[in-house]
Amino acid sequence: MTRTFTTKLAVILLICAFCGIQGAYAQKTDSLSVKTPLNTKETRNNQLKKGELLPDPPNLVKTVVYNPATNQYILYQKVGGFDYRPPQYLTFAEYLQLRQRAGERVYFQQLSDNYAYDSQQPGFIPQIKVRSRTFEQMFGSSDITIRPQGSAEMIMAGQLNSNQNPLFNTKQRSQFNFNFNQRIQMNVTGSIGDKLKISTNYNSEAQYQFDNQIKLDYTGNPDEIIQKIEVGQVSFPLNTTLITGVQSLFGVKTKLKFGKLNVTSVFSQQRSQAKSITITNGAQQGNFTFQAGDYEANRHYFLSQYFRNNYNKALANIPIISSNINITRIEVWVTNRNNSTNGSRDVLAFMDLGEHDPYNKTLIHGGAGYSALPAGFSGPGFPQQSNSLLKGLPAAARQTNSNAVATYFQPAGNPGDNYAKLTYARKLVQDKEFTLQPQLGYISLNYPLNNDEVLAVAYQYTVDGQVYQVGEFSTDLPVNNSTPQVLYVKLLKNALLKTSLPTWKLMMKNIYSLNAYQLNPKDFRMTISRLDEKSGIAKQIMDE
Repeated sequence: MTRTFTTKLAVILLICAFCGIQGAYAQKTDSLSVKTPLNTKETRNNQLKKGELLPDPPNLVKTVVYNPATNQYILYQKVGGFDYRPPQYLTFAEYLQLRQRAGERVYFQQLSDNYAYDSQQPGFIPQIKVRSRTFEQMFGSSDITIRPQGSAEMIMAGQLNSNQNPLFNTKQRSQFNFNFNQRIQMNVTGSIGDKLKISTNYNSEAQYQFDNQIKLDYTGNPDEIIQKIEVGQVSFPLNTTLITGVQSLFGVKTKLKFGKLNVTSVFSQQRSQAKSITITNGAQQGNFTFQAGDYEANRHYFLSQYFRNNYNKALANIPIISSNINITRIEVWVTNRNNSTNGSRDVLAFMDLGEHDPYNKTLIHGGAGYSALPAGFSGPGFPQQSNSLLKGLPAAARQTNSNAVATYFQPAGNPGDNYAKLTYARKLVQDKEFTLQPQLGYISLNYPLNNDEVLAVAYQYTVDGQVYQVGEFSTDLPVNNSTPQVLYVKLLKNALLKTSLPTWKLMMKNIYSLNAYQLNPKDFRMTISRLDEKSGIAKQIMDE
């Protein structure tokens, strides 16, 4: 050990001495410095900055050629037609290891891309994978995708009425009414594998039943017996003009294939009907059939019982309207369902406001001594009143957060039938959301109200130069943010519909929609028939 160390030390000294001589000799002619890079962290970072360890350029083409003479694999790396690196000669084990590393990189990159793709998909129900070979054979793949869209709204309310009248028994003194309403608008699309598709469209407020559709579509491979299965809305078209197919069917439709034999079968219920249309000189002729109960509900309302009682009298000489009333101003308030704050106000709507013959005769007096025309406004210049409602209301009823109006109507029983209180009621725009018939005294809404919505109005009209007003306009009572106050208006429709109340008569039930436009009155004919109870035949002549 000692000798070896001595020999190595001597060799090192000779080399150092030789380098020193060369260095001393070189100083006389020129300066030369040689730097040897060290394998440190700083040096590695410098290499990264220079691009020595960056990935290969995108136009680099790698080609592997097998040489049977040497039993080696030659790896060529070229950019264009030039060699980017010298060829590498690999044995079979080295080539196999190289292919294994490349396959691992591709596999891990694919897993990373799948996770990023799944995380960016819309919807709150993630994609479901079923690990079953049988499931994949039946539906084509193991993926289950469901994408729901829409909204669901549910309203539940309870009303408890207590009346301590000793003339009633114990059960009649306390009454509870439960009100339930739901609104669903749902659209669901999904797929089970690659073969089964699901499509559902449901709306609880649809005008017609066939608007709600559900369909399941299973499509098989070309070499399978089951080619197609449809469940829900199906059709059965025929390639002939002699016998036409049927559309809008609800049931099951199958298409089977046995070699060259194709079998199509349908088991369904028909939800459509065929009509023939006659067109003469560009005009269509057709028949419309309606039942008595097919009127447009929750759209047309009289402004008062006075206009309803004088409706037939005013139209006795059609087309001349025999009425000396002209409504000059109106404001219509409804329940604020879209949370609109533009021009919204708190309103207190009374059923007997402006009624000469009030319904609640216990607390409100009308008849002789009061105006026979609708009048219900206590402002200056309007001394006319149809009844004593506004005079008997407590002063605290004007406050939004007060329950004085409920206490006032409590002795009459069912105080909720006499009034309706709306917070942030929405004011409708005339000619855009409703139209007014100023001489006959009724309004027509562009869209029907829901059963639980409230409708109230305030209007002003003239008769022979005399001005009358029912209810308060938004300009009559300025907004007071410190002390919120309500507007007194006329109630046309309450949230709870009762046929025993006078508001039921305010809704017009004599307007029907033909679902047609530009009708020609020249060839228009209307026939009214009544189903005879004895014979069961619709007759145009009334025997009774």
